[in-house]
Parts: sequence; C-alpha cells; structure tokens
Amino acid sequence: MDARGAALLIFIALILGANQVVMKLTSEGLSPVFQAGLRSAIAAVAIGVWIVIRGIAFPVTREVLLSGLVLGFLFAFEFLCLYVAVDLTTVSHVSIMFYTMPVHLSIMAHFLLPGERLTRLRILGLALCLGAVVLVVADRGQGQASLMGDLIAFVGAIGWAAVGMLLRASPISRVPGEAALLWQLGVSAPILLLAALLFGPLVRDLSVEHLWLMSYQVIAVGLFCFMAWVILIRVYPAPTVASFSFLTPVFSVGFAWLILGEPLRLSILIGLGLVAAGIVLINRR
Repeated sequence: MDARGAALLIFIALILGANQVVMKLTSEGLSPVFQAGLRSAIAAVAIGVWIVIRGIAFPVTREVLLSGLVLGFLFAFEFLCLYVAVDLTTVSHVSIMFYTMPVHLSIMAHFLLPGERLTRLRILGLALCLGAVVLVVADRGQGQASLMGDLIAFVGAIGWAAVGMLLRASPISRVPGEAALLWQLGVSAPILLLAALLFGPLVRDLSVEHLWLMSYQVIAVGLFCFMAWVILIRVYPAPTVASFSFLTPVFSVGFAWLILGEPLRLSILIGLGLVAAGIVLINRR
C-alpha cells in the first residue's frame, strides 16, 4: 500500500464514519431501508448518465449478467442489514460489528485468491478484531444497544465481504469500475425499495434537514466512496484494502459521541484499541 492509496482509504473511512451518524439522523424523517433504496436509485441514475456521457463500456455477456445480478443482490442485502441495524442499536456498536468485514474478506481471499493467503500475523490481527466484537457485544450499555441490531450488522459485514470477493474473482472484475458500480446500485435499488414496504411507513417526520442528509449519502457515499472503493480493491491486495475499513469505526464512535451524545464506554474504547492493533498486524509484511 503506497502513500496515495493509504491517504485515499483514510479519507473514505472518514466519510463513511460520519455516514453512520447521518443515517441515524435521517431515520427520523425516512425509514432506514427506504433511505438505502433512494440512495441506490439516485446514485444509479447519476452513474448511468456518467457512463453514457463518457462512452464507458458496459458489456452484458451471459457471465457478466449473472455476476452483476448476484453482485447487486448481495449489495442490497449488505445495506438492508446495515440500515436496519443502525435503526435498532447504537452507532458505536454498528460500526465495530459491520466493519468486521476485513475478517470475512481475508478468510474468503485465503481460499479463493492466489497469493493472498493468511499468515500468522494476519491471523493474529483478525483474532484481535474479533475479540473487539466479542467485547462490544457483551456490553449492552444499560440496554442502549440491541443484541439483534448488533447481530444484523455482523451478518451485513459478511455480505459486504462477499461483494468485495465478487469484485476481485468473478467476471464482473473485468468490466470498468463504473459499470461494476452501476450493477450494484441498479440491481439493489428496486430490491431495497420493495423491501422498504415491509419495514413500516416510508416517510416519518420529514424536514428539509433530512433531505440535506440524504444528499450526503447519495453524493459523498453512493458516488464518491463506492466508486473509489471499487477501483482501490482492484489495484491493491483485497485484505490490505479491507483492513483500512477498521479505521471507520474509530471515526464513527467519535462522531457518535460528538453529535449524538453516545457514551464512550470502556468496552468501546478497548474494542477500538484491539481494532487498531489488528490493522497493524494485517498490514505488516
């Protein structure tokens, strides 16, 4: 990982860390899954227009079609879990649980990607990160955090890892990054919008503030971060890119404390320390 790639990944982690809080605040005006569907739909239109204007190739062979549909379904599953989890439990808990993704991706890469096998140091780093998960789940914080929300976030992390693996090891890996992103957004949008009907009223107490928060999710996350992540995971080793995702909970916990007033419990701080140690070990040569 060179300095340019590391700097971009840290910036992405900062944006995504703030997004956990933005999602929580937006849920006061729009139901969580409906937010996810709107974000995918609007971002898909923007990416589609960009592809047409720039004349970017969008191949639709049988292999790419099948991979794209599976990719979009997993993308929808990942974010359905994330948005529901944010609505059920605290941002601090969701952040640490959801960003166990590098653990799952590293295990998948060990078996499926040549040259990305787990070493003893990486295994130790992954163990520390999982230790953080156990610690955080064990501390309910006087009932503030929901065990169901924590578990849903953890399952969503597995879906995220599967998305990363498809981007590296399926026919979709051979299409331009913009096309791969359009498959994710375009397929997930109708799935999420239909699924939103199962989670209560789509609109809650909507105000202009929620529309601004929604635009942050579309532009900063749905367009910039997703596109950058798709490109980076193709350029650098998957476990190395994924390991930087562990920085996002650090930013999320900080924003949750600063903006939402969530307490900085000892279990959260120790969990973040374990995560940081895990990042160092995963990235050691």
